[in-house]
Amino acid sequence: MKRPIPHESDHVWGVVLAGSLNGHRGRRRVHSPDVSRQALFGQALERAARLIPAERLVAVLSREQAHVSDAGLAERAGVHQVIQPAWRGSAAETFLPVLKIAAADPEAVVAVFPGSQLVDGEARFVSYVARAVSAVIARPELPIVLGASPPGPATGCSWIEPGSSIEGLEAYAVRAVRRFVLRPSPAEAMALWDCDGLVHTGVLIAKARTLIALGARHLPDVLETFEPLGVAFGTPEESLLCEAVYEQMPYAALAHALFGHSAEAAVLPVAHVRMWVDAAAPVHALAS
Repeated sequence: MKRPIPHESDHVWGVVLAGSLNGHRGRRRVHSPDVSRQALFGQALERAARLIPAERLVAVLSREQAHVSDAGLAERAGVHQVIQPAWRGSAAETFLPVLKIAAADPEAVVAVFPGSQLVDGEARFVSYVARAVSAVIARPELPIVLGASPPGPATGCSWIEPGSSIEGLEAYAVRAVRRFVLRPSPAEAMALWDCDGLVHTGVLIAKARTLIALGARHLPDVLETFEPLGVAFGTPEESLLCEAVYEQMPYAALAHALFGHSAEAAVLPVAHVRMWVDAAAPVHALAS
């Protein structure tokens, strides 16, 4: 059953990121329980579909994944597919579908889901995503990430130090971000754990135009490289032009550019949901 969201829900889109088959984000096997990458991707699609109809869901795949079961999962789910000609990092992987969505729906709110998450408590987790969507609709200039409470001071995750409640969003329990710590040392992870720090789940909810503006500010080379493609979305030339664009696309990680600026994002703490969020790190269980 879908979680109710405001009347603006016709503008809510979902993006599920498959990541790279060969890079860090491609090692899609969690340690406990052991689940294949394809199974996780299928669950991520189903998770997004609890909130958003298939006609507004986008699965982002690389060309190599278009020939394996990830694409079949997306086809069976009835969602749109965006095929990247090559892997150029999480920034290009995120902005390609967001730019395409914004071209079709300038008022879009986008919920970005990593395809590597395993969640025990799907309905409750989706209710947090719905809450974040409502908060973004209320404050469209503010991207919101979901943060989970880890069972210990994990160093293999990106941490968030939450601040106070945000004025006007108290009803949603959204909090300011004091800082993001992308690669904490053991001492930093212990300090963050002691002060109720959160671990970034990889789920991001934002107005598409807000996310694009942040990208233009902090990842100008990526957004500028995409500019020629903007006039080709939905045309027969899109695929060929996308090939040419990706030949020039710089490799960039979304987190290092966007999640180093605490004043430009907020966090919604997730409680009573058990999750595994990183297939490469030894500590996965969150929000117990």
